[in-house]
Amino acid sequence: CYSPQRPLGNCADRSTVPSLDAFAASGSTATLSWSSASRLSEVTSNPNWEQFGGRTSPFGGDYLYISSVGTFSYGVWTDWRDVVAGSDPREGGDSDADSADVHQCRTQNPDGSFTIDTCPYAGGLDQNIYGDVTP
Repeated sequence: CYSPQRPLGNCADRSTVPSLDAFAASGSTATLSWSSASRLSEVTSNPNWEQFGGRTSPFGGDYLYISSVGTFSYGVWTDWRDVVAGSDPREGGDSDADSADVHQCRTQNPDGSFTIDTCPYAGGLDQNIYGDVTP
């Protein structure tokens, strides 16, 4: 569902899909050239999970890093492969049909408001940092 007019992983039907991988290449100051890019991530992940702002918005931060010593290099990136999907009871299910709601535990109060997420460590926030040897 790629389109340069929409954010990464956002489809025309307003759904979201896994669409993000980490790649790396090596360069040489002697030749001023780059190697071909190598895929580092083993799983394509969805950066659009609604994990922040009270489980209403996605955020990936800038957790990208390469450490290189001599001929050894290692890179890390933000990855969403471990996120547990769910529904947001405040939306009455997936009312925005974006397939980006995460697992959360909330109950409705008598006044119609909702409690905080009482199971924040049950997978809905499992945005993790993965890493691998880089070229």
